[in-house]
Amino acid sequence: MKANVIFDVTRKLNGRKVTREMVLVDGKLVPYIHGGSNINGPIPDEWRPYVTQSNVGLEVIPYVLYDTQTYTDNVTTTLEFFSAIPANESISNVNPPRVLPNPNSFLIQAIRVHVPIELTTSDQGAADAAIPSPGNDVIELINTGILNLRIGSKPYGPWPLFILPVSTGFKWTFGGAAGGEAANLLTGYGFTDGPLYSLIPNLLIAPLQQFSVTLSWPAGAVDILANRTIKVLLDGQLSRAIQ
Repeated sequence: MKANVIFDVTRKLNGRKVTREMVLVDGKLVPYIHGGSNINGPIPDEWRPYVTQSNVGLEVIPYVLYDTQTYTDNVTTTLEFFSAIPANESISNVNPPRVLPNPNSFLIQAIRVHVPIELTTSDQGAADAAIPSPGNDVIELINTGILNLRIGSKPYGPWPLFILPVSTGFKWTFGGAAGGEAANLLTGYGFTDGPLYSLIPNLLIAPLQQFSVTLSWPAGAVDILANRTIKVLLDGQLSRAIQ
């Protein structure tokens, strides 16, 4: 939407009146930036609502906070995320743990849980019995697991894991074939599918505010085929200093 009507908006700040030029864009008043942005240089008027930089020295970008922990078969009942220094960025991108450095803040808009597995071939086993496979491990873990989020001293949740799908990845359908063994063989792969669970309203992590995520299995440890890696992803927007 092209905006060409500029308003002078006056408000009190620290006891004094401050006037600022504002422009009406899609029914909202936003700061008027001469020439588009002194960071990006001149830009079309239609692009002004999408400028990430602000006049307070911050920019807002799409971002994901993620961390990884290991579930130990028949042992684990609680896993805490974002609580340890990661070995590398494939494990987590929150370092130091539990906190975002000043002036960074984060708006959580969706939560995802991912259990990475490999493409495997398994014996089908007896009729009407659970198929011992990595895919079945994912099902077992999300059936009884719950997620809790803590920001500062405030708890949020719980959310059952089966409503927090990763929603992305390679999707595979089970296929069966009679092999040389007495049992049929199944080749399978899977991940949690479905629309993202959106947090409405969104949740804010302020600069230097501690936060953590906990996965727990209140009914007890889950009997799975092998230990499994679990990733928690917080989708949203990161506010950071202008680069």
